[in-house]
Amino acid sequence: MNGLKGKGRGAAVAVVAALAGCAMFGTDGRTLSTSPDLPAAEGKAWFGKTQNDNVWVNVEVKHLAHPDKLTPPGNVYVVWTRANKDAEAQNIGALVVGPNLTGLLRSDTALHSFDLFVTAEASGQVQKPTGAPILWTSYSR
Repeated sequence: MNGLKGKGRGAAVAVVAALAGCAMFGTDGRTLSTSPDLPAAEGKAWFGKTQNDNVWVNVEVKHLAHPDKLTPPGNVYVVWTRANKDAEAQNIGALVVGPNLTGLLRSDTALHSFDLFVTAEASGQVQKPTGAPILWTSYSR
């Protein structure tokens, strides 16, 4: 890149950074287990350490039916973390499903080992999961 000057060098640096990000998301993702109630759904989660020693979480889903099509129906999918099976779940954000049945959530958690799961809920602001997990995995740093 030494021969690049001005805007050309900046663009090259941006392309290299973007490709490095793609490599990160393309190699270490964990496949989420799927409920038999939604056999077409697919999900992956990526995890990493933040600068302040928390854990970042990226969840990506495909072929996930709109929550209002479920029985019982919901309005939104919520992603949860839980330190262990006896701990209370923490809502880390709403996973919005677009018209192409894909969705993405990026969030952080202070937990270093946890279960991650997705439920259909009436609101993205709920404090406790009401539905059964439809996608899930575990993470430990």
